[in-house]
Amino acid sequence: MEFTYEPGRLFHETDGIVDAEILFPAILGGAVWSIDHTYVDPELRGQGIAGRMLAEVVDRATKANVQLKPVCTYARQAFFRNPEYQKIAYKD
Repeated sequence: MEFTYEPGRLFHETDGIVDAEILFPAILGGAVWSIDHTYVDPELRGQGIAGRMLAEVVDRATKANVQLKPVCTYARQAFFRNPEYQKIAYKD
């Protein structure tokens, strides 16, 4: 599955309907991206799509030299379980 990138948003559409999306607006002057929302259509869940989207956001953040603040439940759990993600987590 290929995702479309827009600043602060990574998503996938099928026939014009968003079926997977992660939102990560820039905060604190752009030094941090806040992962506020992760969504995968119920029919697509269990395929690792949310994990792939989050991994892409982490990769983009690493390349952009910004920290990530996991706010939504999915992101918080993923950051808690993954020591690599914790390295770029924003601590307030």
